[in-house]
This record gives sequence, structure tokens and C-alpha cells, in this order.
Amino acid sequence: MSAKLRDLVRELIEAGGGEPIEGGRFLPLVTLESGARVGLDGSGAWVFAPEGGGAAQAIAPEGGRAFFEVLETKRDDFDASIEEAAKAAGLPPEEVAFSFPATDVVRAVLARGLPSMTRLALSWLRLTEVRALRAEIMAVSRDATMPVPVRDLAERLTVPE
Repeated sequence: MSAKLRDLVRELIEAGGGEPIEGGRFLPLVTLESGARVGLDGSGAWVFAPEGGGAAQAIAPEGGRAFFEVLETKRDDFDASIEEAAKAAGLPPEEVAFSFPATDVVRAVLARGLPSMTRLALSWLRLTEVRALRAEIMAVSRDATMPVPVRDLAERLTVPE
């Protein structure tokens, strides 16, 4: 996320925009099927706020599992929701959508080695994100414990260095 976008989000939150969450405020951008919401906090971090309250979790490369549920939303719908909510909040829609750490979420899912979630994660990727996950995708394509269709999908996504 650019420093300019981070400043815009912080200003919006400090001006009372968004909604309160445990420990501060955040700007919800996507509501998932469970009712959990995904959005940005005042520092520009992406957070997952569970339905019914509770502590919101900021996404970090090592903690992407909190965001597994986003993979259950069609990627086009997910990105469109982000863009629509960002535009309504006066933020640049595409820049906000591009700032979502999709590769961190997918990387965390792939690390779990669950076949159904792996297939979902690989299918959720945009082609522009595949190169960043090349090593992980290649590992899936060679994992004998994965079903053949999942390995085949991973192999088709493997891009040259």
C-alpha cells in the first residue's frame, strides 16, 4: 500500500469514518458470507473482524489463515466489493483493491496442505499474483499427497522464472 493511500485511510478513520472495533476503528470493505467483515484499520493494515464482535485480526504474512474465508467469495465479487466501498469512502478503488494481500492469504492456505482449500486458493489467484507464489505453486504440483487435478492446476499455473 502506498504511503499516500495509508495517509488517506488514517485521515478517514481519525475523522470518525468507518466503524468501531475492539481496540479502535476500521473501514469495512467486504462482508463475507458468515457476516465477518474485511477492511482497513487506521494504520492501513487489512483486518478481519469476526461476526458478532471479538478482536479483529490484522493480516500478516505468517497469519494469513485468519483470512481463509475470503477465498469462499468469488474473486471478481470480492474485488468489486472492495472497489465499490472504497469509492463510496472517497478512496481510489483500484489502489485499495490492489493493496489486499492476496498472495499472503494464498501462501498461508497452501502451507496448510489441505487439498480442497489448496484448489480454491489456486483458483482464486490473479495471473499477476502467480509469479510471487511460484515456489509454493511448484511444490503443490509435485506433492504426491495432493489429488491429481490439484497438482495439474498447480502445474498449469507454474510460470517460468
